[in-house]
Amino acid sequence: MKRFGYMSRRAGLLGTSAAAVMTLAAPTALAQQSQDQLAQADAGLEIEEIVVTGSRISRSSLTAPTPLTVVDSQDIDLGAEVNIGEFLSQLPSVGVSTFSRTNSNFDINNSGVQTVNLRNLGSSRTLVLVNGRRFVSGVPGSAAVDLNSIPTAMIERVDVITGGAAAVYGSDAVAGVVNFVTKDDFEGMEVTGRYETTDEGDGEEKQVDVLVGGNFANGRGNATAYFGYTNQGAVFSRDRERTEVDSLSSVFFGGPVFGLSKPQLSSFPPQGRFDVFGTGGVGDDFTYLPDGTLVNNFSTNGDGDLDLSDANGFNRSAYRTIAVPTERFLSSFNLNFQAHERVNFFLESTYARTETQSRLEPLPLDGRDIFQDTGGLPAQYLNSAGDMISNPFVPQPILDALGTDGASDRIGFVRRLAEFGPRGSSNERQTFRVVAGLEGSIPGLEWDWDVSYNYGQTTQAQISQGQIDRQSFRNALFAEADPDNPGSFRCVDADARAEGCVPINIFGFDSISADALNYVSANQTRQARIEQNVVQANLTGGLVDIPTGGTLSFAAGVEYREEESRAVNDSLTRRGLNSSNRSPNVAGSFDVVEGYLELDAPILVDTFVDYFGISGAVRISDYSTVGGTETYEIRTELAPVNWVRLRGSYSRAVRAPNIDELFDPGTQTFSQVADPCDGIDASSTGTIAENCRANAGIADRIAQDGAFNLTQAERQGTMGFIGGNPDLQEETADTFTGGIVIAPEWFADFGIRTSLTADYFNIEVDDAIFAISQNNVLLECYSDPNFPNNPLCDNITRFGAGEPNQGALDQVDSGAANVGSLETSGLDFGFDMDMDLEQMGLPVPGVFSMGAVYTHLINYDVINLPGSEPDSEEGEIGSPKNAFNVNFRYLFDNWTFQWQMRYLGRSRIEDTDLTDADCLDLNCYTGAEVINDIQLRYQLPDFTDVASIEIYAGAENLFDNKPPLIGGGLTDNVTGTATAAGVYDAIGRSVYFGLRTRF
Repeated sequence: MKRFGYMSRRAGLLGTSAAAVMTLAAPTALAQQSQDQLAQADAGLEIEEIVVTGSRISRSSLTAPTPLTVVDSQDIDLGAEVNIGEFLSQLPSVGVSTFSRTNSNFDINNSGVQTVNLRNLGSSRTLVLVNGRRFVSGVPGSAAVDLNSIPTAMIERVDVITGGAAAVYGSDAVAGVVNFVTKDDFEGMEVTGRYETTDEGDGEEKQVDVLVGGNFANGRGNATAYFGYTNQGAVFSRDRERTEVDSLSSVFFGGPVFGLSKPQLSSFPPQGRFDVFGTGGVGDDFTYLPDGTLVNNFSTNGDGDLDLSDANGFNRSAYRTIAVPTERFLSSFNLNFQAHERVNFFLESTYARTETQSRLEPLPLDGRDIFQDTGGLPAQYLNSAGDMISNPFVPQPILDALGTDGASDRIGFVRRLAEFGPRGSSNERQTFRVVAGLEGSIPGLEWDWDVSYNYGQTTQAQISQGQIDRQSFRNALFAEADPDNPGSFRCVDADARAEGCVPINIFGFDSISADALNYVSANQTRQARIEQNVVQANLTGGLVDIPTGGTLSFAAGVEYREEESRAVNDSLTRRGLNSSNRSPNVAGSFDVVEGYLELDAPILVDTFVDYFGISGAVRISDYSTVGGTETYEIRTELAPVNWVRLRGSYSRAVRAPNIDELFDPGTQTFSQVADPCDGIDASSTGTIAENCRANAGIADRIAQDGAFNLTQAERQGTMGFIGGNPDLQEETADTFTGGIVIAPEWFADFGIRTSLTADYFNIEVDDAIFAISQNNVLLECYSDPNFPNNPLCDNITRFGAGEPNQGALDQVDSGAANVGSLETSGLDFGFDMDMDLEQMGLPVPGVFSMGAVYTHLINYDVINLPGSEPDSEEGEIGSPKNAFNVNFRYLFDNWTFQWQMRYLGRSRIEDTDLTDADCLDLNCYTGAEVINDIQLRYQLPDFTDVASIEIYAGAENLFDNKPPLIGGGLTDNVTGTATAAGVYDAIGRSVYFGLRTRF
């Protein structure tokens, strides 16, 4: 069946072609195909042209212009990962995923999401495509694609470009493009089953895939369908020695940086802790022993023994999760039909349902959350008869203590609501995508064209358990004797009683009744919907022949895209009346009209050089939000001989702000901020002092007290809203790459095929969209000589002159702005070799292959505000200076064996945690980490004419390499894992086996 336009053939071949490709694994099939294409070229035979990711111009893979990393279905099979995102994270050019199973447990909205993050520039700056077309986002308000929605078994190959490609594909391709090419010409039936478990017997993975396809209409059409199910089980913190008990980094207690101090329990216990003296410490607080005895000497960690027998605190690690359980149901269908000699109809559809369940410790309740006015339960209050009473559940010793000298008139309390069970969020995400279109060629010109419509939709239904209704809880704490039921109690407020109020007893273990729990419980809910509509048309072909070279080719097209996102929270969440602050609904949309032109000029072909060519692209876009943008790219290639190719490119990319960044009204926060006016007096000099004294409230307070000195209460919990900014503009990025590909052909006669690639990259992002902190809002405003005309000053509200807290901060809002910049540069190396051992004359049969990819990071600087010093990230955890992946593969007869090594170089702890001065006396670097994976596959001899069976088994993290101990309190710590779980293996060794049957 003839195909036009986007061909799903393997692209970017190696061997003696000077193609710009690195592969994750050894390229046996790649090199052989490349050699076959050379033979066809030498024989004057036609070589089918394909579209390589990074360009829309059809070309022979012998002249692939763009550096690529190519992963094919065999590599994916031997990688043995259920989720393609987990597989891609092993590439050195791929940074720490914004969301993954092991770093999203505490993100209730995005738990279990799997994204890809090229060059560590953020998932929002990586464009994900399927068959060269956009895929709908999986995270409301953003462009990040949830890779859970892409069926691994349907993937023919993955092309990864790590550099700007916005001129070809549009916004978001700042760090690069990940393009998933799916199977669309499958014949037969394939059934795969797989099971995996860890050494601890947890984290079970179960997978079933069914792939079926066939031709119809005398070979004019093909239909390929896929149905799959995967279930990845939970891994709990309590089931790993390093995480079974709450800990903090030992560096805070005089120990090493990469060590743990434990126990470090929570002072919010399930029996409650009650403060009547207001000393600020916990040692004189009342609490209960396990036998029910009330004591007034709370000890969080007891004597420090890990059996916790003398500790009054709470071990949160008993509930936390290292890996979020994820269950997926997937289906996919691809159809191609040659409706006419020169017209082909194609259809792609995908449906995915992903269910995740995060799990963490029961809710820690602070009395100040309920009694924001008084800070605790009043010692006495009016009952329904108008008499002053005390809460009937308060133990007498606490009431007696309230009457002593120095005691408060309220009972401060904190309590872990263990009766509610663990908190967590159940997320059901459903993704549906369909692409329909026509493709063909124009008679006479032999130009290819295609038109398509792409619709995608993601929905999210979320329920967060273990939450409360603050107002109901407050009502339930005001209890009185029930005159109608002697010995029983009721709520004081009659209206609350009419709504089902039941008194709540917070004093002691398991003291909250089931009826009270039902009354105050209030699960959070979130309903989200994302929609994407894309219409595009492309035209590509040859224009004129260049006398000394090949054909000047072009690609041109137009595209209309519409993005819409809406996330709706429950009413209590919107009003901040449950266990979280106010969080609004976020809704917005935008559309963009784009046109592009790409040219490819092979100027010299088979002259005094083997090849010299220039290509480039330009794209003009008109957004409904930021207006017009322009992107462009220029590429050049020079092959002095046919086994050496030099290449270089320069591109300008853009990223338009996403819906959250533009339209988020702001989530409420109560943060401790640093007021730059604190301590200012009449004699203070400088811009900040002058600007502060311009405020009437501050000036009056200085006149009254001699200085503007904030009280402790005024320094704590400044309210504000952190949200988006409708005035954002696009980010811009300049990317430069330059490299060489060496693929000597003279070893082929000896059974050896090899290639080496080396590339330099540099990416600079300007006007980066960063969230400005409340502290930076204050500093930028008051340090500006044009105060108060700095726009950030509009985000600051102070109490007015004459008010009780005159001059103090009342509200500081913050949000996104084009204030940052990013720059990263480095070197990528790729090496591939496969050896036919018998052809080499060795007494060993089979083929041995080796593939390696290596990235050396030269620099990675982040500037958060204009004029501020760059924060250098290179060499820190998550951004190692050196990382590589090496595969060794041996094929003999029906056997295939692979050994893979993944290396992360030594890395420094975050420099905002420990400065260079701190590290003079401390070891601030992890050791190099090496993970080894193996797999063995065996193709059983065919026992029938219609079926074949392949069995396989393997181990991930073969030597059970333990991750660096990165304790709580350090930036790189992922709560519940005691390490940087997005970087290192937090689960440990696992083994698996599987079976594949083909019919």
